[in-house]
Amino acid sequence: MNDDMRLVREYAASQSERAFETLVSRHVNLVYSAALRQVRDPHLAEEISQAVFVILARKAHSLGSKTILSGWLYRTARFAAA
Repeated sequence: MNDDMRLVREYAASQSERAFETLVSRHVNLVYSAALRQVRDPHLAEEISQAVFVILARKAHSLGSKTILSGWLYRTARFAAA
């Protein structure tokens, strides 16, 4: 299991704010840029980014151990932007 998924598991098990903050800081630029490329509106891209991390918080417990988090976040950002 990679470090990102270890943090996801830690968040899912104990609602660790530190783990979630670390995940957000690592991936927020990826999520924002993916959203911005889709919608071409910086404010909307920020809202989409927030939505993606809300979805991550809700689905953290159901992500498989082999999930590549950056890919999951990118795909989720594209779906949310659509």
